[in-house]
Amino acid sequence: MISKRGRLSTLDLLPIEAEEDVAWAFAELRARKQTQDDIRDALNLRLKLKGLGPISASAFNRAAVRTARMAHRLGEVREMASALATKFEDGGDEDLTLMVSETIKAMIFEMLENAGNLKANPLTAEMMANLATALSGAERAKKISADTRKMIERDFSKKAEAAIEKVGSAKGLSQETKEAFRRELFGVRDG
Repeated sequence: MISKRGRLSTLDLLPIEAEEDVAWAFAELRARKQTQDDIRDALNLRLKLKGLGPISASAFNRAAVRTARMAHRLGEVREMASALATKFEDGGDEDLTLMVSETIKAMIFEMLENAGNLKANPLTAEMMANLATALSGAERAKKISADTRKMIERDFSKKAEAAIEKVGSAKGLSQETKEAFRRELFGVRDG
């Protein structure tokens, strides 16, 4: 018995001139103002006017279910990002960068885990390349974020040292008092 797994659907086999119509159909599905059957009927009419064959109910349904799952998952990710964004608003850029990097890694892992179900085609290869580029960018952003934090801390330390010396000298503070300020400010302990 020959397995049908991996076989292209009638939607996958449509020529380029039908892309606009398919995009319209999926936009209509997302809008949720018409039934799936009404949208498929309208799509088939649009295809017929271009001299193309109809899309079967099963092929359209499978594509609609896949799209709905993806839209639901993206919605969940947006909700999580929105909830976490407030946590990272005040100086949490480094944590946000780390979270984005880890999310991209999780997506890549999921794709690799399901690699047997992915079709080997240019779109899949492009998607994997884009994820690799995104991960590389996120890792660079993590490094830049850490380097920036170190630079800011170094700059603050220099300015704080200068301020302690200037104010300490002007107010006649002893070296011992200045050292106490440094210990409190920088968390440095004797020894």
